Amino acid sequence: MNIEELHKLISNKWFIIVIAVLIGLVLAYLLIKPLFKSLYTRTLKNNRPYVAKLFKSIGSISILIGIALVLNIISILPINVGVDTTIKSPLEILNIILATFVIGEMLIFIYEKYVNRNVDNKVSSLFHIVIRLLLYSAVVIIVSNELHYDLKAMLTALGVGGLAIALALQDTLGNLFAGMQILASKQFRPGDYVKIAEDVEGYVIDINWRNTMLRTRSENVIIVPNSKIAQSITINYFSIQKNLYFKVSLGVDYSSDLEKVERVTLEVAEEVLKQYPYVPKDFHPRFYYDQFADSSINFYVWLATDIYSNQFNIKHHFIKALKARYDKEGIVIPFPIRTLYINK
Repeated sequence: MNIEELHKLISNKWFIIVIAVLIGLVLAYLLIKPLFKSLYTRTLKNNRPYVAKLFKSIGSISILIGIALVLNIISILPINVGVDTTIKSPLEILNIILATFVIGEMLIFIYEKYVNRNVDNKVSSLFHIVIRLLLYSAVVIIVSNELHYDLKAMLTALGVGGLAIALALQDTLGNLFAGMQILASKQFRPGDYVKIAEDVEGYVIDINWRNTMLRTRSENVIIVPNSKIAQSITINYFSIQKNLYFKVSLGVDYSSDLEKVERVTLEVAEEVLKQYPYVPKDFHPRFYYDQFADSSINFYVWLATDIYSNQFNIKHHFIKALKARYDKEGIVIPFPIRTLYINK
């Protein structure tokens, strides 16, 4: 290849564009991607999870950022080979897509960090979907205007087939709007412990466009369609406060000193609750006699904890400690007894 052919090749606009794209790829892999990865790792170590998530999201489009950066630089260089006119429209579209993606991730960052900061760092992914859907819809309109494409014809076609699409997506749209209704009404949020109907309960992991995921106490995941939740009776144990009050039912022999039973039981309950820092402050156990049963005088003790799952550990240690103390004090927990009277 002689000098004239080399000069002609270098002056070719497509050659310059291809070289620019290759430089953008190299820039993305060697500089931009490692940069965002380093920022993600550093912010995560500094306990800034929201910022780390933002850097990770933007870093996922490092290739597009690298290519757009190089092409933008070329478009403003005084290269008189028609490159700027050739890449003007595609470059503007690429810039719009990148700007929309970054704006969307920034809005999600703002929502998670500031708007939803009181939900214990747990945010539903449904809001992410809604934010992205609205922004990408705006991008379609902007790009269509940039390409001088009339959306009216497409909207008309969608209007004709809209009924068929709506019928086909009836279940999907029902779950989507049910999920939005659950979040908008604050029925529950990720992190809450809920009970749906009679046999489904657990911690809410996420609410997405189709279903809600619950983590049970046995570390299993239950996936429930949003529309089913919207139609069911739901108990949210965290709706008003995270403090949970629960009772333990017991019974003692009819010959027991009831005053002594009450005193000893409350002492044991106080001692057990002192071992758990997550018990609400200024809470004291409560004791109530309940009924004269067949074999015992029954009563129940009200205890408290912060979240639903901790009650089982407290109840476990309370029963063990109470049995040991009753044995020491001579308080009898009777077996079931029935007295038979036989008339001769």
